[in-house]
Amino acid sequence: MIRQGKLSQDEVDSLVKKEVALEPPHQAESLKAFIPEASWGAVKGLESVAVFGSLISQMESEAPQWRKWYGEEKPEVAELPRAMKELSLFHRILLLRALRPDRLYNALVEFVSLNMGK
Repeated sequence: MIRQGKLSQDEVDSLVKKEVALEPPHQAESLKAFIPEASWGAVKGLESVAVFGSLISQMESEAPQWRKWYGEEKPEVAELPRAMKELSLFHRILLLRALRPDRLYNALVEFVSLNMGK
């Protein structure tokens, strides 16, 4: 998919390596209520991927929607907040890896099925 120009090497590297900010900024109270502190560095690390360049400010401005998405039983298929509504499945996988690693497997299976077949 990299050779076809569908994904960049940096994006694939972010999935493999899971970028984590060593000293993430202070977490807003509105986000502390549902995002575990242990995940906060990974959220900040996502901002190194162009699509997520302003992720934290978007999360702060749409905190109730992010809280709803985060609490979904199947966030891999749930509607994302407005700022990320059009996110590709691959980018959703990056988001899940940072915030909901418990649902990563299901999203990866879907991604492989769609791009390589069953």
